[in-house]
Amino acid sequence: MSSVGSDICGTSYSAAKRHAKVSKTEKEKGPRKNTTITNQKEIIFDETDMLDVQDPHHDGLVITLYIANHFVRRILVDGGSSVNIILLDALKRMSIPESDIVTRSSVLIGFSGETKHTIDEIKLPTYIEGVNFVQRFCVIDTLSSYNVILGRPWIHEMKVVPSTYHQRVKMPTSWGTVKITGDQQESKE
Repeated sequence: MSSVGSDICGTSYSAAKRHAKVSKTEKEKGPRKNTTITNQKEIIFDETDMLDVQDPHHDGLVITLYIANHFVRRILVDGGSSVNIILLDALKRMSIPESDIVTRSSVLIGFSGETKHTIDEIKLPTYIEGVNFVQRFCVIDTLSSYNVILGRPWIHEMKVVPSTYHQRVKMPTSWGTVKITGDQQESKE
């Protein structure tokens, strides 16, 4: 039996499997700090941002942040989303009191026209290296690979500049540029 290469990324199944195994081994060596601060005034992406990136890739930008004083993994940064979304299961794991959740149903329309009803809405603080900002999230009760999807409201209000190619998010602050490194292993899983 032979494995045919992927039309999307041009790698064979076995090569992709080896790549994922190496990524997992590197991740198991221990947690790495996923944010850094530089004193750059401009936000620039260059080849130095590619040092830890496993390339070639077509990975989504998946990060980890503190939300409501909880370390939340598997957060997709999606410039195509017009809302911020959090899963009901993630809220339950964060032990957020139900009194903080506002009942407000709305309809989200997906890429292919499918609809999903939100069940609630909640405002939660997001924290990045000294910057706290309260974000509004639509709460949905569904299965997903992600705990949170940060869309254009977060991108614009935090003034972040995401780069899926560089697997980074950069954000200007008064003390320099904060850089958040994406997690390609989380993206692949």
